[in-house]
Amino acid sequence: MNHKELHDYYCQETNKVPELKALRDFVEQHAFGFGERSFYWMWKLIVDKLPNHFSLLEIGVFRGQTLALVQTLAKLAGKTCTLYGVTPLDSTDGHWESDYESDIQYLHTHFSLKQPNIIKGLSTDPNIIQAVKALKNFDVVYIDGGHSYDVAKSDIIEYAPLATHTLLIDDCCNDLDIPFGMFAGIQPVTDAVNHTIETPFTYNVVHNKVWDLTKNKLTLKYANT
Repeated sequence: MNHKELHDYYCQETNKVPELKALRDFVEQHAFGFGERSFYWMWKLIVDKLPNHFSLLEIGVFRGQTLALVQTLAKLAGKTCTLYGVTPLDSTDGHWESDYESDIQYLHTHFSLKQPNIIKGLSTDPNIIQAVKALKNFDVVYIDGGHSYDVAKSDIIEYAPLATHTLLIDDCCNDLDIPFGMFAGIQPVTDAVNHTIETPFTYNVVHNKVWDLTKNKLTLKYANT
């Protein structure tokens, strides 16, 4: 399949699962997140391959869409999960003003989900980095934090090595032949990925790249350019 065909197919599959469709519809109607509807099926395929109990770290939570989605998928698969999110809970990186802590709580309560573990602060703060690394490793790490080159690169260097099963990075497919009209990502984030990660990504869905670390060990270049 090409990028458009894969996106369309994943959207169709998402809409066939009532729980996934309901969550995505709510997110779109109430501006509780960004990304693509097709990401829901991407995450479904990832969660299906994870252990019966798994852990996930998300860098950049916004209003909680991905954490709610992963927990929903875990429930559908009969699995349990421990979810962590690093986020400043404010308008950093150009988001509008909101009570993000309440937003995250509301989304999870609305869909009868357990509240995730939120680590409040900037992902580049040495104290936050130390606190996250004290938690050891995570089955999945999803990086969707600051979109400047320096922040994206720092997030990759500090957090990507904590992933043991799967690594995902958002907004980093400007180097791929994404069809006109589809969002390929943010160039500084793509540059940070290409300058920092040596291991080829396993696949992409629109502007998300996925590394299956059960097949290839993650190797970083630690480039300075």
